[in-house]
Amino acid sequence: MRRASTVLILALGAILAAGAGASQASEASDALADCLYKNTSQADRNAFVQWAFVTIGKAETAKAVAEIPQAKTRQVEKNAQAVLTRIVLKSCSKPAMNVLMTDPKKGLENTLTSLAYKLAADEVAKRTSPVLNLTITDLLNSSVTNLLKR
Repeated sequence: MRRASTVLILALGAILAAGAGASQASEASDALADCLYKNTSQADRNAFVQWAFVTIGKAETAKAVAEIPQAKTRQVEKNAQAVLTRIVLKSCSKPAMNVLMTDPKKGLENTLTSLAYKLAADEVAKRTSPVLNLTITDLLNSSVTNLLKR
């Protein structure tokens, strides 16, 4: 019984440590994404938005809407890589090193996902109001009306 308790405690400790490590890795990736976001010029942001666009454009559902030529995809990816390298070396080397230390396998992927999300949110915020001229009240009223019709 005592041995089983010890094994259980060690296993729980390992799980908690792994969770803490994942949390640190996530924090490190988010910190690097924040640094990249804060240290981008408009041209840099354009390069990253284009990269996010061609990355999403590789999905089959996106290809059903528009096919991005392979040469254009390579050009955009090369440009984004150059921008990323420049910013990491110039302004974000400390958070980049932290990502390397905490999550060398998935850290950069998580960082770029977080950065892409921030940039996409900016783009959507710029365009949502003119595209969807609705308020939350309009949506709720519409939902309530539809519910009452049933």
